[in-house]
Amino acid sequence: MRNQWDRKDERYFAIGVMRPKTSENIGTLWRSAYIMGADFIFLIDRRYKQQASDTMKTWSKIPLFQFDSFETFYASMPYSCKLVGVELDQRAEPIKSYQHFDRAIYLLGSEDNGLPPSVIEKCHDLIQLPGKHSLNVAVAGSLVMFDRINKDW
Repeated sequence: MRNQWDRKDERYFAIGVMRPKTSENIGTLWRSAYIMGADFIFLIDRRYKQQASDTMKTWSKIPLFQFDSFETFYASMPYSCKLVGVELDQRAEPIKSYQHFDRAIYLLGSEDNGLPPSVIEKCHDLIQLPGKHSLNVAVAGSLVMFDRINKDW
């Protein structure tokens, strides 16, 4: 007898930031990630300082992983998961037409510098939000997650 399961059982996603500017942005992104169903969040090359404003105790609901370098993060990515960079880049596909992978990790850079070229080259896909200027990282991450949960789910 063949087991049957819903394809949705094979989906998961995570979101993280490389070199974020402030812990407040990470706290906001963490809360959005919890509300929108992310499986975990992560930071690369920065440590998180707990926020007094975290009234939902988000830290107790989904994990936060912290990596010292992109290389350490990349070596730790789950099997069969795609890395999707969120970046203002000519090669990036507009999010409006983007079809999300079933298993994806979304990576944002800091508002000031974005993602380094060496990191962009490791991404399986690049997506871009509307506009010609960088958004706040928590806002950008929230928009990416909102787009994901509203397409084909």
